[in-house]
Amino acid sequence: MSSTDQALMLSIEKDFWAELAQIQAESIGWIPLDEGAYLHVGSDAPVIQVVGIAKDEMAGSNVLWLT
Repeated sequence: MSSTDQALMLSIEKDFWAELAQIQAESIGWIPLDEGAYLHVGSDAPVIQVVGIAKDEMAGSNVLWLT
């Protein structure tokens, strides 16, 4: 396999995992704002999540998640 083919395969795999993360986040109530930016509106005080992933425990929180 050439280095161009390997780079293409890595790009496809990276895109796959990014799309899967988007689907998972949207399935638990995250609203896509822009590429890499999501909003979750809950009933708790606002939170800024600097590093992390969308979790079920955040369901009651107002969170702006930038990936």
